[in-house]
Amino acid sequence: MATHNTTVSPSIARLARRIPKGTWDTHMHVVDPGAFPLDKAAQYQPSAHTLDDAHAFLSQLGIQKMVIVQPSIYGNDNSCTLDGLRQLGLTNGRAVVQFDPDATSAEQLREWHELGVRGVRLNFKSVGAELDAKSLAASMHKYADAVRALGWVLELYIALEDVHLLEPVVPKVGGVKICIDHFGHPSPSSLSAARTAQDLPGFSSLATLLEQGQTWVKISASYRLDKDPRHPVIESLCRELVRLRPDRCVFATDWPHTRFDGLDVGPYLEVILGWVEQEGVPLQQVLVQNAEDLFDV
Repeated sequence: MATHNTTVSPSIARLARRIPKGTWDTHMHVVDPGAFPLDKAAQYQPSAHTLDDAHAFLSQLGIQKMVIVQPSIYGNDNSCTLDGLRQLGLTNGRAVVQFDPDATSAEQLREWHELGVRGVRLNFKSVGAELDAKSLAASMHKYADAVRALGWVLELYIALEDVHLLEPVVPKVGGVKICIDHFGHPSPSSLSAARTAQDLPGFSSLATLLEQGQTWVKISASYRLDKDPRHPVIESLCRELVRLRPDRCVFATDWPHTRFDGLDVGPYLEVILGWVEQEGVPLQQVLVQNAEDLFDV
């Protein structure tokens, strides 16, 4: 097992008193390069962050329920993610995998479903993919057709600036839930040029998709957007999303914060919970109920 600092920071201790019982961390990763070799195309080499390590961190917050999301460094080999899911079990675990829809059978998907898999991740942001409307639509339709009967989520890690490409596609992939990671991850240049969320390229498209009801968004990983936990544009973005569709926002820690070694995520999570409450939305809804709806608990 990897050894990581589990000292409880003051912000984590404060969070533990606020987080409701039954909270789901809807976006975390399990990584163990020694037991499960990385994909040859992996763009970074992390240290091991096992399920035991995840429990050590999340138990400080009183969180036992987790959605393990397949990281880009494992490509379509879900072995590490599924190993973690088997250990969690259906009561406390769900997973989002990656696969090739042309090479994965319906029987394989059904086996994964019975373990607790409830989504497939289409990761464009981490790998720096350049998107165009035609290829994105084709990919969305292909994955939607593969998972529709199972009720899975299409989870997209996509730049906010590219969300406009989803507007004409999402209504046509009926019967499939869509979830957009990490606030849509606006670029640093977009954040620096904006005064409010309304100024961010792609925000109006994200708002439209949320209003239509088929799309969820993860209010998570704000530390990836800017070092300032209270960045005013990120605050505006979070509060606008929660105000618009409080039933379509889900919470996540994004543990183990890959490529941000040594991060104290507590201050970032504290302000996100504060913004939710300032919009008059109960934490129980965002941290528990919405997660249960999205991931078929």
